[in-house]
Amino acid sequence: MVSERDNGLLPLKREYNQVWHGFDRGQVLQYLDHVEMNLRRVMADRDAAMAQASTMSRELENARAEIRRLHMRVEELKKPPERVEDLDERMQRTVDLANSRAEEIVGRAEVAAEEWAKSTDVSSKLRVRYQKLIETLESHAKALDDEHRNALDATKNEVRKLTTEAAQRRTALDIEAERKRRTIEHDFDTTMASQRAALEKHVADQKTASKNQAERRIADATAEAKRLVDEATARAKRLVADATADAERREDEANRKVQRLNSLSDQALTRLRKANDVLTRSHSALTPLREESVVDLTGAAPIEPPTNPVAGKPVATFAPPTKVVQPIKASEPEQAKADTALPPTKPAHEPVEPASAKQK
Repeated sequence: MVSERDNGLLPLKREYNQVWHGFDRGQVLQYLDHVEMNLRRVMADRDAAMAQASTMSRELENARAEIRRLHMRVEELKKPPERVEDLDERMQRTVDLANSRAEEIVGRAEVAAEEWAKSTDVSSKLRVRYQKLIETLESHAKALDDEHRNALDATKNEVRKLTTEAAQRRTALDIEAERKRRTIEHDFDTTMASQRAALEKHVADQKTASKNQAERRIADATAEAKRLVDEATARAKRLVADATADAERREDEANRKVQRLNSLSDQALTRLRKANDVLTRSHSALTPLREESVVDLTGAAPIEPPTNPVAGKPVATFAPPTKVVQPIKASEPEQAKADTALPPTKPAHEPVEPASAKQK
């Protein structure tokens, strides 16, 4: 099993502060990996040797216990028998077998003892090697720590020196910058004063020229606006006159269409009345005789509407149209621009109920 010291030793420390001077980080990590791998292998060998030694120790203890038990048995057998019957050949063979067994166990115990001695030597060697590796690692770690501390101190000293030099350089630069700033401000104030005077004179001249030019442009714009207003007024009057004439023309055309539609409606109404008269006469002519009309009322079939004898289809009458389209009068010139013709009104189709159905 891994000891408390091993747990504190592994894994090895790998985090170091980066400095300007020192060992190569990759080489250090590679060396630490190699050392850690060797250390782990040594620890594994040590644990295996210790486990083997423990096993051999248990076997040796068992062999010693067996030897003691057999020695006690041999001593019991070596005692003189109390009776003559005990000295038989069987007992002698038993004693011989016990002695041979004891010799065998003694040989095994000696072999186990030799193995134990060898494992003890191996364990001692591994322990010594382990201690040497630990001392080597501690020395390397101490050397690395010392070098890191020295490099850190050197870096701090260099940084302190650079900081002092930078502060002195900054002070000198601040003094030089302040001197240049004052010189530039004086030159700038002088230049700005001269430019301000020239600019004020230029602005005054520009104001005078702009005022004259603005007055001239206002006069030109006023004349141009008056001319445009006159032209727009004349054009608007002309457009209104054209629109009024177009609207009157469209209104006359619409009235003519309405009159034509009214005449067509009257003609259709006359034709419908004539068709109704023809249907009425046809119905009276198709009325069945008295002998043909005697039928069983309980099983009477529904009476079909009279059909046209010529076409063989139901006769329907059409009611006259109930609404006549009146002419539309345009109220504004814009309405005259809509060049749309009024659709002719269609007579409403209404089927006329046959006279036979009314009698029923």
